[in-house]
Amino acid sequence: MRKRRVSGRLPAQTILILACIIAVFPLLWIALASFKTEVDASSPATRAFDFSPTLSNYGSLFHSPTFIADAITTVVTTVGTTLLCVLVGTLAAYAFARLRVTGRRLIVTMMVLVQVVPSIVLLIPLYKIASAVGLYDQWITIIVIQAGLLTPFVTWLMLAFFRALPVEVEEAARVDGANRFQMFRYVLIPMLTPGMVAAAIFTAISAWNSYLVPVILGQSQAQTLTAFTSTFITTDRLVWSQMCAAAVLIAGPIVVFTLILQRPLVRGIMAGTLKG
Repeated sequence: MRKRRVSGRLPAQTILILACIIAVFPLLWIALASFKTEVDASSPATRAFDFSPTLSNYGSLFHSPTFIADAITTVVTTVGTTLLCVLVGTLAAYAFARLRVTGRRLIVTMMVLVQVVPSIVLLIPLYKIASAVGLYDQWITIIVIQAGLLTPFVTWLMLAFFRALPVEVEEAARVDGANRFQMFRYVLIPMLTPGMVAAAIFTAISAWNSYLVPVILGQSQAQTLTAFTSTFITTDRLVWSQMCAAAVLIAGPIVVFTLILQRPLVRGIMAGTLKG
């Protein structure tokens, strides 16, 4: 009986292993190419493991003032976008869940539909507006626009957490004499921490990996690392080795960040699916 169960699982396990190999191989190729010279990185795939490792690509990046400046910009815009999204999204979700907002169902539906619209459609007019008011290539512009694009998702996510909380908790706080701010700060926020952590993680990943917004609305002062990688693509050549090294440095912090906060993320997702 046990052998039959094992043999029955074998096809599914084989498919999963093949899927993992297909998903991981491009990442492995990028990681290996980051330790190659440009000649080895441009060599055929049959010589993927035939090279002498070098750290020159990483050294050139860390000695590049542009890379350091773009890294600082990426951190600032990611943190700013995350804080703004979580703050505005949480307050908006509370309003939709607890207050009598006229047409709230229509507004929530429109927020979901906005996520279907390609961001490039919105960025072109936003570029013209930012240029007209003198806010092109500014940190604050990147933060505000990224927050505007991501806040609907955060609001929709936090709305599920608010709906999962029993109204009796708020009524009990009001009976004890707490005003709306005290109830929100000392009663709801501690209960919503898992949801806010989950929303912050999703927002930070999206903001860190954002490409279109900094490419269109930033140039030198507000260029992020994702936009920096495009500098390795020129009209006559493509610098594979350094671009792969930059990709590893961009993906590394997010991978570590996600692994560290994996448990709070899972708890946040599970908490949003349970009714209080």
